[in-house]
Amino acid sequence: MLIIGERLNSTRKKIREAVEQRDAEFIRGEVEKQVAAGADLLDVNGGIAGSEVECLSWMVNVVQESTDVPICLDSADAEALEQALPLCRKRPMINSITDEPERFQSLLPLIKKYDAQIIALCLGESGPPKAVDDRLELAESLISKLTKAGVALEDIFVDPCVFPVSTGPEYGTAVLTAVREIRQRYPEVRISGGVSNVSFGLPLRKLVNETFLVMLMAQGLDAAIVDPTDSQMMANVLAAEAILGRDEFCGNFLKAFRDGKLTA
Repeated sequence: MLIIGERLNSTRKKIREAVEQRDAEFIRGEVEKQVAAGADLLDVNGGIAGSEVECLSWMVNVVQESTDVPICLDSADAEALEQALPLCRKRPMINSITDEPERFQSLLPLIKKYDAQIIALCLGESGPPKAVDDRLELAESLISKLTKAGVALEDIFVDPCVFPVSTGPEYGTAVLTAVREIRQRYPEVRISGGVSNVSFGLPLRKLVNETFLVMLMAQGLDAAIVDPTDSQMMANVLAAEAILGRDEFCGNFLKAFRDGKLTA
């Protein structure tokens, strides 16, 4: 399971304030906590109105002062991405392209120019997907367009678009079913998800996120945008990988136990 740390997001009040004040020490602290907790990539969102171009590049530079963990650039602003992508020392990921024509056409040249991995979000011109079939149609369209443009299947991470279950009882099961269907239809494509979206508006959000992630893994999820400092979630991931046969002879689980990272 590829863990993409979600904490460096400027929609979070403390991150936005740190970015606006250019508080590099605070940002480095967030980087170090996520990397120590097991993040494989760091999602970096500098989406502050009117200054995303400058903010995203500043964040990338600060992140890379602290770690060599790859960066997932969380932006739909082509200009901001054009400035930030050359700063990435390792192969970047972009979060995300959609099936909206304008967004697709603006981001595709950057994906190819910088050989970036790409999260393909199941979102189209008519708006958010409402059901499983909508998600599957959008996934098929995005995969087809990206591969025709020369993007390798293994570099595409389809995101079936997670919505809060507090706003619709069908939203959780729709994503679970879509993940299973996409996995069956496109075994070489990878599947990701912004897991914490599922719990907006609910109490005990960590509990809901932790449960949803394990359920998604059972359907074939490959990557998750989550908070890696949630130690219970990370423990659940290790246990689920062992059960699902993704951890040969439970080696990673046993090592984590010996290192004191798992508790009863």
